Amino acid sequence: MKKAASRCLLMLLLAGFTTCLFADDVQDQIARLKDPNTHVLESAAAALGKLGDARAVEPLIARLKDRSPSARASAADALVELGSPAVEPLIACLKDQYYYVREVAATALGKLGDARAVEPLIACLKDQDGSVRVSAADALGKLGDTRAVEQLIACLKDQDGSVRESVANVLGKLGDARAVEPLIACLKDQSPSARSAADALVELGRPAVEPLIARLKDQDGAVRRSAADALGKLGDARAVEPLNACLEDQKPYVRRSAADALVKLGKPALAPLGEAAK
Repeated sequence: MKKAASRCLLMLLLAGFTTCLFADDVQDQIARLKDPNTHVLESAAAALGKLGDARAVEPLIARLKDRSPSARASAADALVELGSPAVEPLIACLKDQYYYVREVAATALGKLGDARAVEPLIACLKDQDGSVRVSAADALGKLGDTRAVEQLIACLKDQDGSVRESVANVLGKLGDARAVEPLIACLKDQSPSARSAADALVELGRPAVEPLIARLKDQDGAVRRSAADALGKLGDARAVEPLNACLEDQKPYVRRSAADALVKLGKPALAPLGEAAK
């Protein structure tokens, strides 16, 4: 009986000693976050992320204002590892006066995947800085919440091409049919966002087929070409006849895209030829 009691006492003492060591380690790493050496700061942030102690949240948040991009990234990664306790402080950072803090916070919230961040991130789609708007859009894509669809669609008219490109990619991933027509309207864009819009339409799948077929008769040759390219990737037999008609388009690049699309369609495109041969 005495031996059992002694063992219990020893275990309690060891547990208390371990807890004390753990607490000291957390405090030591928090202190190292103020080190002027960026490498020391990065190491401390990584350690705090692994330790998982909520006391590290606010000190790590403070480091998001560091001049070093790598230091900010290390602090953000650590906050992601800390999980739920970091969500609300990061949401508060979306209103920080420094754009790079808002940008890093938005990215971290996307990685955390907490629904509490959806509405604040939607608000960031109107941020004055384009890089913040891009980060907010990407984060919303990771969260996968369709509450953001209407606001993301509105961003397809953003003056910043990189924002339009990012938003198009996100809308493709979200898979909401409401985005089909707005994305088709983006095919007229002369920037890389037009390609992103076409790729997003492919991701949206069947709901995009008929609207894309209709655009094979658009007045803009670039739109007809993009529509043909997307229809080839979608692989829907409904596109065969309209694409065949495009083989007589006045623009060589449209004819080429239509031909390539028919090749990608494979058997569905060959069926009409087989019928004609009978």
